[in-house]
Amino acid sequence: MKLPISLFLAVKYLKPKRSMVSFITILTMCGIMLGVAILIVVLSVMTGFDDVHKEHMIKLDSHIQVSTRGNSTFYAQPVLEVLSEMPEIKAAAPAVEGFVMMTRYGQAITAVLRGVEPELEKEISDIESYLVEGELPLEEETVVVGSRLAMQLGVGIGDTITVYSPECFVSEDELRLPAELTVVGIFSVDMYEIDSQFMISSLPTARDVFALEEGVETLRLITEDPFTVDETGRKIREKLGEAMLADDSLNWFRFLTTRSWVEIHQNMLSTLAVEKNMMFLLLIAISVVAAFCVSINLINMGIQKTHEIGLLKAVGFSSGKIVGIFLFLGIVQGVLGCVLGSALGIWFSGNLDAILEFLRRFNPNLMSAEFYQFSQMPSRTTSEDVVLVCIIVMVFSILAGVLPAIRAALMQPVDALRYE
Repeated sequence: MKLPISLFLAVKYLKPKRSMVSFITILTMCGIMLGVAILIVVLSVMTGFDDVHKEHMIKLDSHIQVSTRGNSTFYAQPVLEVLSEMPEIKAAAPAVEGFVMMTRYGQAITAVLRGVEPELEKEISDIESYLVEGELPLEEETVVVGSRLAMQLGVGIGDTITVYSPECFVSEDELRLPAELTVVGIFSVDMYEIDSQFMISSLPTARDVFALEEGVETLRLITEDPFTVDETGRKIREKLGEAMLADDSLNWFRFLTTRSWVEIHQNMLSTLAVEKNMMFLLLIAISVVAAFCVSINLINMGIQKTHEIGLLKAVGFSSGKIVGIFLFLGIVQGVLGCVLGSALGIWFSGNLDAILEFLRRFNPNLMSAEFYQFSQMPSRTTSEDVVLVCIIVMVFSILAGVLPAIRAALMQPVDALRYE
């Protein structure tokens, strides 16, 4: 198959011929390759961190929470009977949750206390797998705390902490004494927000702390697919609405609402998305620099080939074909740079741990696992990220050939042929 004449000449100009032009071209393609590889590695690491955080959110928390709009208590059993008819719901467990305060060396420390049914909780969250010491609370007046919260309080297994609920400060009719809870477990999910703010107790203990006689504040649900919770939440609301219409005694269902794990952790997910996008935009500058190198290389090549361009125009080459030569030069360099950069980036992303282990021989504290709280560097390369990076770099490479192409197309044959 014959190549278009513009592409044929573009490939020909890339070959060595008694000059440094092709060496400069190699350096230019190396710049594109490194830009593509760095972008792919950074996006892979950011995607890996995103996946790890989402995994922890899903394992520790429920997929959907059913609660009242005013966070008041309700009876869980009627809701459970209605939701038991939905095949999308795999497990459910009631919970009581609220803010509490503790003191340490005169400093107030706030946290979230969640009361659960230990046996049902095992079907909802994977908290047991995150325990670093002790066990889930099976008795009253016991609590499991996050590792960083335990560090702030200076407590360990068997120690007692004094917990103040809001009722201790706002009750006017009676004096509410703080609860004395014994620490029976410490967990760590490698997320600062959770490890420093969460405590888990039994449901009766939490009711006692928050002065609740009966009922629950939330009903935590596990669904078949945690990534289709919006659709499942809509079905739950419809099901509760149908039950309310069918039974007047369930009119209080109208006060119930649903929240997915995505809505609960919206701040964290938004932060991760912003970080990934900002890193991508900042590192695009590497590709822009590589595009400038392509443009300079093509301008230099245009100067080197001035005489040949004059001959081509003299024998009838149109300005469009001359433009095509330089655009194809940018495309060829971009394609080669993207192919090599993608291969290098994918290989680097897949071997991050081995590479870091090798680099730690020279700097033991490089990307310390103890500091980042990950035994392995999370990384996942997606085809969407690779394609996006290659498209952006190819656009830059094509645009880099526009200025040299216009310069060559506007060249007059007479001026080019007498060029020295």
